[in-house]
Amino acid sequence: MSECAFCGIGRGEIDEDLVAYRSENVFVVPALKQRQSNPGHALVLPVSHVTDLHEVPTDLLHEIFEVTARVTCAVKDAYGAIGSTVTQNNHIPGQVLHHVHVHVVPRFEDDGFRMPETALCEAPRGVRLALAADLRKALRLGA
Repeated sequence: MSECAFCGIGRGEIDEDLVAYRSENVFVVPALKQRQSNPGHALVLPVSHVTDLHEVPTDLLHEIFEVTARVTCAVKDAYGAIGSTVTQNNHIPGQVLHHVHVHVVPRFEDDGFRMPETALCEAPRGVRLALAADLRKALRLGA
């Protein structure tokens, strides 16, 4: 089995510049795949490798969703979103990375949001760096 990419980011070994928020237990990064009409799609993850939502210890689960709530507020300042959609997938068909994570998708007027989105495409690293920087700034302001 190959190493979990989310674990490497969580430990600060790779892509540290993409981390918009980090505590001892939780971190936030822009999603690799971004919707063109919903820029700023972010993931909230535990640092520790947990694969099922029902296996997350209660205190960590609380922190994950506390940070998720902060991100839903921050996407308004960071990207001008009017709201957000929050989802969590637990071992769904086609899932590649099995590490608990919560999606926060910024929402905009007439954005045509739908799930699943077949037109998702990988965002260039420079775009994700800019998204992370904007979200990092908004999270600091809301702290």
